[in-house]
Amino acid sequence: MSRTGVDKMSKLRVTARVQLMKEIVDLLSVLTEEAKLVWKENGLHIKVVDGSRFSLLSATIGDACFETYEVEPVEIGLELGKLRGFLSVFEPSDLVELEQNQKDAINVRVGAVHRIIRVLDDTSTISKAKRPQLLPGSRATIDTSKFLKALILVRSIAELVDLRLDSNQMSVSSKVSPTNSVNVRFDAGELSELVAPNPTQSTYSLQFLYPLIIKLASGLTDSVTLEFNNNFPLIITWNSNDGGVSWEFFLASRVPKRDTEQ
Repeated sequence: MSRTGVDKMSKLRVTARVQLMKEIVDLLSVLTEEAKLVWKENGLHIKVVDGSRFSLLSATIGDACFETYEVEPVEIGLELGKLRGFLSVFEPSDLVELEQNQKDAINVRVGAVHRIIRVLDDTSTISKAKRPQLLPGSRATIDTSKFLKALILVRSIAELVDLRLDSNQMSVSSKVSPTNSVNVRFDAGELSELVAPNPTQSTYSLQFLYPLIIKLASGLTDSVTLEFNNNFPLIITWNSNDGGVSWEFFLASRVPKRDTEQ
């Protein structure tokens, strides 16, 4: 598999399974419709933030995930919807080729089908994403489908979720009022990992967390690792494609306003 040596007319020529590119586009689309793809000699790097800057999603896709990878370092800004719509009609195992041989567009090919997509003229208009520096916190690794079921139950009554960890368990809950609450508990034996030196609690919005976990539970990853401190941002990490793709999701904590019964 060729890694370098792109001709002078092209800074980018890569081939990947449609499944990989759909995964990247679908997950980024949870937060934004525009993304800057940073192609480096060792792989693709992406960071995006939502418009309110409450959440950040980053991905590192190693060059080994691609069937062919011929790249000179280049940054390309794309409207994700255009690529998502094109990929939606193909099978996950189909091969898609992306090539940039002109400054303002990329060529996307699957078999005999050819699509030209205009790139964004100015990537500086895309919200800059900076990884927050956080202190290590308590963490737990949980089955993605179990975590999704808990979020579904919480979302049935509220738009905020309380996460709690101690040395014995993890809980996913919300309390709207004394007579309207839900609490899903996972004992240590149900978790792949549980590290909680001290009891930890924080509250987060489901606006981006819920749709992200829905996509992950569709088969993209079997488990996710959650890490947070008291009233600090949440970090969720996972790997996909046999470890070739590393993801990080950051979500700011929220101070909930609870309704109380009179």
